[in-house]
Formats: sequence, structure tokens, C-alpha cells
Amino acid sequence: MDLLSRPAPRADLRLHYGPGPEQIGDLWIPEIPGLPHQLPPTAATRLPVVVFFHGGWWKSAYDLAYGGHLCAAFKAAGMACWSVEYRRVGETGGGWPATFQDAAAGLDHVAMLAETYPLDLTRVITVGHSAGGHLAFWVAGRHHIDRASELYLPQPRVALRGAIALAGAVDLRLTIDLAGDLGFAHDRQEVYNLMGGTPKQHPERYAAGNPGDLLPLGVPQHLIQGTADDQIPPELPERWSALARGRGDRVSVSLVPGAEHLDVADPESAAWPTVMAAMRQMLLPG
Repeated sequence: MDLLSRPAPRADLRLHYGPGPEQIGDLWIPEIPGLPHQLPPTAATRLPVVVFFHGGWWKSAYDLAYGGHLCAAFKAAGMACWSVEYRRVGETGGGWPATFQDAAAGLDHVAMLAETYPLDLTRVITVGHSAGGHLAFWVAGRHHIDRASELYLPQPRVALRGAIALAGAVDLRLTIDLAGDLGFAHDRQEVYNLMGGTPKQHPERYAAGNPGDLLPLGVPQHLIQGTADDQIPPELPERWSALARGRGDRVSVSLVPGAEHLDVADPESAAWPTVMAAMRQMLLPG
């Protein structure tokens, strides 16, 4: 069975970060040996945190359920995981600007979670699969958004250590351009649906909502993609890498031979060791 067909493990907790029905997240917390739950955790027992954004081209047809597989794998490796749901295209309020606002609010909520759960706010990264890769990179660069934008918010409450994209559509303009060049025409339309139109129609939206317009992100980035991916243009990771490095960011790219679009989010796939190696390098040291 493929990733979307297999029943996903259940999270430890489902919590709201906002008042809306889609403003929820699933929290996964590894057990900490020797730490009674009634006592506050010490700095030494706090857990590194993965903030995960699921994919599905920002559409309401897809939700965070399939992310349970990788969240459970992160938990087993000793990482807490906060999987963020958000309003999506096709439901009331989804798309511009609510999808972005929810991603930002979902990340900021980690600071509140750390008041109750043993989360280490000095070791937080974002991870996004497919369209979620865009959100994972966008929240990392949102501190550059102009104050006049609908997406402007005060400085983020949670500082990031890095961002990882799993077959991620990390840049909207590159996705549009490469879709035209390489026959991924559906990718272009999905971006237009999210943004409410083209870059020419809404230049201010793309300036605030496109990660490439918010460079440098100021945190290390790692893009992982399979060479057999039929959803994300295979040239996108290297194009992003050149763009971000040119603005001073540190970027790594891993291309997994023969891996398909869902493989990089599947703990049972041959691509998973590449994902875990990137996670450990970015999140677990010191």
C-alpha cells in the first residue's frame, strides 16, 4: 500500500492553535525516561521540535493525516513533532491570505506549547512535504515581509534552526516557470489558485508570499527530492539552491535516485535514510 492508502498512526494530542475548525495541529511527544509528568522539564530533558506542514497543493482535498507516518518516525527518533493543519483552497477562507496566516500562527503556537510540554525552543526546524515545503520555507523568511502586506505580523515567537523541504514546491515563481518549461502545467494552476492569480495580477501578494522574494531566509536549508518525482520539477531544488546561495544562505540538496514524490515522506521507503540523516544533521547536534 502506498503512503496515502496506509492507515496513519494517531498523534498523542490534537490541539487548537486558533478558533477555526482547521486551525489545529497534531502533537507527538517522545517519552523522556525518568521525568515525572507532574514535574517541569529541565533544559537537559527538553526535546528538539519538528514543525511539519503537509502537502496536497494547498487544497482541501488533502489534510494532515498522511503526515502521521513521518511524525511517528520522528517521535521514535527522539524528536517532538507538531503537525500543522491550515485553511486550504476549496474551503471557506482558504488560499490567500488565510493559508499563510495559519502557517505563521501554527508555528508561533509552539512557544505556547512549550509552556506545557517539554519542547526545546532553541532546537526547532520546519519540515514541509510538497506544497508544505513552500510553507516551511515561507515561515522561515516571513520576518522580511513588508509592514504594508496583509501577511505582516510582529516578529516570529519561535526562532528556527533550519528548514527542510521534502519534494517541496519551495518557490512559487520557480514552480510557475519550470512548470511551463517542463510540462508540469498543473503546478502552475495550483499556484494561481493559492494566490488568487498570477504574479502580474498580484505582484504584492507574491512579494510577501513567495519564499524567494524573502531571501535570505537566514537559516540553513536542505532540499530532498527523488529523481522519479512526477509532481515537482526535478530542476527546482538546484535552481532554489543557486538563488538562495546567491543571497548568502546555506543550502544543501539531496537527489534520491529512483524515488517518487511520496517516497521522501514515507518512513518505509528507500529514501527515508536520506531524510533522517538530514534531520539529525540539522536538529540533533548540540
